[in-house]
Amino acid sequence: MNTLQIVAISSKSDFPKLIRKGLQSSHHNRQSLPPLQIDHLSSLKEDIPENLKLSTLVVLVDIESFSGDWDDGIKMVQKNFPGQVLVLISEGDLLEEFPAFQIENPIYFINRNDLSSPLFNSFLLTLITQSELIQSNHVVRENLIDREKELLSLRKASLHLTLNLSLDAVLEAILESAMELVIGDDTHIFLYEHGVLSFGAALFDGRRQNKPIMEPRPHGTTYQVAREGVMLIVNDVMSDPVFKDRRWEGAIISLPLKIGNKVLGVMNVALRRPHNFTENEIQALKLLGGQASIAIQNANLYEQAQQEISDRKKAEKAIQHLANHDALTGLPNRRLFNERINLEISRSQRNNQKIGIMLFDLDHLKKVNDSYGHNVGDLLLQAVAQRLLGLLRKSDTVARMGGDEFLLILPEMKQPDDAIQTAERILSALSTPFHLDSYEVRITTSIGIVFFPDDGEHVNSLIKKADISMYKAKEKGGNVYHVYTE
Repeated sequence: MNTLQIVAISSKSDFPKLIRKGLQSSHHNRQSLPPLQIDHLSSLKEDIPENLKLSTLVVLVDIESFSGDWDDGIKMVQKNFPGQVLVLISEGDLLEEFPAFQIENPIYFINRNDLSSPLFNSFLLTLITQSELIQSNHVVRENLIDREKELLSLRKASLHLTLNLSLDAVLEAILESAMELVIGDDTHIFLYEHGVLSFGAALFDGRRQNKPIMEPRPHGTTYQVAREGVMLIVNDVMSDPVFKDRRWEGAIISLPLKIGNKVLGVMNVALRRPHNFTENEIQALKLLGGQASIAIQNANLYEQAQQEISDRKKAEKAIQHLANHDALTGLPNRRLFNERINLEISRSQRNNQKIGIMLFDLDHLKKVNDSYGHNVGDLLLQAVAQRLLGLLRKSDTVARMGGDEFLLILPEMKQPDDAIQTAERILSALSTPFHLDSYEVRITTSIGIVFFPDDGEHVNSLIKKADISMYKAKEKGGNVYHVYTE
């Protein structure tokens, strides 16, 4: 490991000395740090050299440097040191004071006294490793961005993935993209099912073919790739032993199209001349293969769905339902919740009515999963959803946000007591035992309640306040509701 670059931000000139002293005090720790370079910045507003931004692994910040403005301070550090680990140092405990907002980089909180801890050395080594991993990820991301022009044809396959569910159209788009990536002469896709390859699509000299140039041999390369699920690259067919029984002048790359370990098909891209496939071409084809596999799977699923329904309108309705509802419980998902809450807010503003909003999750669901298994946990979430639907009006909306978290919209509230009565019904219903898969499961919930427009006029603000209220309810021991108060 080369010299460790640390940036120490503090208005106090002795801040770097304090850090060095802390590291020296833990020198007996078996893990040793590499040579250390600490650069001191007295303010977040200082001009920072670009080489320092790039070489820094860990940023240590005296919390007093934020001058009380947490949000702007964190954002400024992230802007100047993207990807670096941030350590906030203060005299007291920061966790209770730290505001809840989105952060990009890992942030750690330590007390100033922790600098002299024997573990500080190990802690810093761990941060170095984490920072190096983060920066490595950034490098990979930047490399992918640099190759964007080379991979433009992937957009075409992605477009067909999202907008076209016709298998023929998807296969043709995949072949055209593959030819652009490698500039080949012909390409084939063979679909693989029940151990048998069948012709899917082919392009030869830019023209669509209705049959393959050569049928796959039972013991040939295409079947080999389908069975083993491993890509085969042959730069010169004439000299490669794989083709000893069928020589032809050229090169070929054979790529399995698979989801997980299941092979859906094989794509062959061939040239009528020897060709050393580059790493970029191979990686690009792998990315295309991933998109192609998803597209083929979706097209197959769509065709299966088409066989089970009588008309296109019913199919579109089913797809729309999947896009707006949670797959496990069938409840509205976050997307549909956002649509409905915005509609209800608009209606409420026109009619001068209140809206009740509840956020709640299940208390100690982890214990259920640990005791009975995740399958029972899933059954519990489904049963909870059904009980909730049985309690609510048709105009109410209950949505699953993910995990065991639910949001409830109660439009046209004449008075706050209406929402409180609903909360009490939910508490009572969910505390009644569930009988699932031969188990009797008991669960409770904690509910946070807010009102529009009393507690806010924006969705995000209302949900945040409902979240605060829910945790207030949990602090009371759970199985209660809490109405938001300033």
